[in-house]
Amino acid sequence: MEKPLKSADDVYNEAEAAAELRISIERLHTLLDRKVFNEGSPRPGSLSFQSSDLLLLRFWLEQDPPRVIQMPGRRIRRGTGTDDFETQR
Repeated sequence: MEKPLKSADDVYNEAEAAAELRISIERLHTLLDRKVFNEGSPRPGSLSFQSSDLLLLRFWLEQDPPRVIQMPGRRIRRGTGTDDFETQR
């Protein structure tokens, strides 16, 4: 795990925390809404974080990777791809 750029006593704002975690602010908000502010309490307008908060957020990010949609496999088709044209000839 990487060491934060700031010391343990420093405070991170939302943009700095997102940059440290290498995620967007929107993804940070989504993570906080799912893991912290999920019992009906609204997320405050601005937040600040300490290094220990970033450690927990990084753990949650590793436990909850973004969903990736798999594309279906392509069937390999032999020929020139002009079957209709060649059939009518």
